[in-house]
Amino acid sequence: MKRDFAVAVKAVIVKEDKVLVLRRSQREMECSYMNKYQKWDLPGGGLHFYEKAEEGLRREIWEETALRVSLGKPVSLFDVIRRQVHLCIFTYACAWEEGQVCLSEEHEEYIWMTAAEVEQSALPFWMKRDLLRGLQEISQNA
Repeated sequence: MKRDFAVAVKAVIVKEDKVLVLRRSQREMECSYMNKYQKWDLPGGGLHFYEKAEEGLRREIWEETALRVSLGKPVSLFDVIRRQVHLCIFTYACAWEEGQVCLSEEHEEYIWMTAAEVEQSALPFWMKRDLLRGLQEISQNA
C-alpha cells in the first residue's frame, strides 16, 4: 500500500481592495486526487523537495498568473489525510506588486473580488475564510 505526503502553498493575492480567485481547467480538475469537484482555487501548488515555502509560493504564483507579489503572513493551515495521502496546505496573504494576470493551462478564468463579493459568493467556506483573512492582513499592513 503506497502512501504519499505532500506540502502545498497557496496565495491570497490582494490588489487594492480585491482578492484574486482562479477557476480551474477541466483537465486540472480531472487530474486532482484531492478535489475533483471544486472549480475555484487560489494560486499555488506543491512544493519541490528542498524548496522553501516562500520560494515555492513565488514560483507557483509566477507559473500560474505571471504576477509578482510580496509575501505576508500565513493565514491558514489545512492538514488532511485522504486515500493514503497526507496533505498540508499553507495559505499566505500576499500583496500584488506588478503584472497582469496571464493564466497557465491549469486555470481558464480569473476574477478579482471585493470582500462583499466574496461574502455573497457561492465559494466554499474555507476559501471565503482565507480570502477575507488575507484581505484583512494585507489591508492592516498597507
